Amino acid sequence: MGDRTRRQMLAVASTTAVGAVAGCMGSGDGDPDGATDDGGNETTGDESGGPDGGTDESGSTAQTGTILGDITVENLDETSHTVDVIVEFGGEIEEWTTETLETSGDSTTLERNWPSEPGSFSVVARLDGDSVREVTPADWNDPDCFNLFISVRSDGSVTMASGTSGGPCGSGDADADDATEAE
Repeated sequence: MGDRTRRQMLAVASTTAVGAVAGCMGSGDGDPDGATDDGGNETTGDESGGPDGGTDESGSTAQTGTILGDITVENLDETSHTVDVIVEFGGEIEEWTTETLETSGDSTTLERNWPSEPGSFSVVARLDGDSVREVTPADWNDPDCFNLFISVRSDGSVTMASGTSGGPCGSGDADADDATEAE
């Protein structure tokens, strides 16, 4: 796939995601204390560990953002599929990989070529050059860390689920059986 095709696909996915996010976000003007709504993690900037980079009560630096752990792509369909996975941190593409998965049960865990520190990111999965699905940490209430499981279902649709244990997010291997699907 050429760079021009990739940029076009990303532009379509980004435009769709920006439109969806913009339609769901409020301005915060209706908040009686004047604080803005940041998607459920409301802060006014004067709390320990807030957006000013403060510390929590134990004296450690507060984490800002979510750590993206492992990404596993699996095919649960009897048909071969190609899945493009795009990882974007702070508006910049950090990873773009294309995985071809043969029949049911074929899976792979991507090599981690994205930042290992917490941040603001999105992951886009495109199935067979057509169907696009995007998730962000907000889809799971902004956990400290999560592993992502992208599955091609037997009906040819894509689901994305996260798990907060195993791999970079805990001890042992990341396990899709403990994952929660994005809405």
